[in-house]
Amino acid sequence: MNGDKTSREKLRLLYFWYLYYLKKKIPKDSKLRGEYGEWLAERYLLKKAYTCLHRNWRSKQDRRMELDLVCLQDNHLVFVEVRARSSNAMVNGWQSLSPRKRKALLTSSKHYLQEEKRFLESYRFDLVEIDIPENSFTEFRLFHHENIAIYKR
Repeated sequence: MNGDKTSREKLRLLYFWYLYYLKKKIPKDSKLRGEYGEWLAERYLLKKAYTCLHRNWRSKQDRRMELDLVCLQDNHLVFVEVRARSSNAMVNGWQSLSPRKRKALLTSSKHYLQEEKRFLESYRFDLVEIDIPENSFTEFRLFHHENIAIYKR
């Protein structure tokens, strides 16, 4: 069973490399677009000297609590929300971060800190927006928002 998951993971990564380097059109499947967006975001953050600790972390107490990426930058724990959207979407990734999603991020991060017992100087929330083009000839656009406020105003 575990070998199957590893094989699927390897196939998924090969497929993403294929899409990326040959500039192929991304399928409309929203789950696949989201996974591709997370892959692009992780690659981008690794280039910026982040260390990725977890991808798609889920709480053991409540499986609904999920974090897209958990990274380290210097001695700071960074919770990263990835918003991959079509480049012609009506709402950008930043605007799509609803109060309900912000609350879920905060709760998920508390679960993470409690379950993983990570004690660092500080932690913060980042948002990575990825605009995925509709055609295969246009490059995707990536926006990285560091230290976003997720609390109520």
